[in-house]
Amino acid sequence: MAQRIIAIGGEPAAGKSTMMKRIIKQHMPLKTFSYGLVKGLYSEEHNIYFIGIYDNSVFCGTDKLSMAVQPVFIKLLSKIPDATFVFEGDRLFNQSLFDQVKCEIYVLEVNDQVLKARHEKRNDNQTEQFKRAKRTKVQNIKDNNNFTLLPNNTEEQTEECYKTILKAIRQ
Repeated sequence: MAQRIIAIGGEPAAGKSTMMKRIIKQHMPLKTFSYGLVKGLYSEEHNIYFIGIYDNSVFCGTDKLSMAVQPVFIKLLSKIPDATFVFEGDRLFNQSLFDQVKCEIYVLEVNDQVLKARHEKRNDNQTEQFKRAKRTKVQNIKDNNNFTLLPNNTEEQTEECYKTILKAIRQ
């Protein structure tokens, strides 16, 4: 199994993909990699795999991967035992993965006012039902796992989230 797996989660618009894009920039240069349905970026210097497709679209990261990515991801983890894997987003941030694989879990959390403003800013069309389902999913993960909660409501908190996750990756 992989040396370390860092999972970043939170409700839609909590800032997961934005955070990951910033973290990725700190690890340049990166190579793209593909292992079946798993795609992402690889830092040869640090032996870190960033799972997901990161481009300029509103929804990126693991959201751009197949819904069937999880079993392939688990297989990949066993093939590269000395690497660190980092992911964010809904495709892999789920209890069924955490039941099978030990992950360091970080949950970005924002208040309702900030969430509403971020949804409006990115002009997404996610329904209230979808957002409630994701909120419930994240809460269930928090109820059943050890995790680090990272408030992400202000620029200062975003900076602290970034520093905390970057420090975890570099340990």
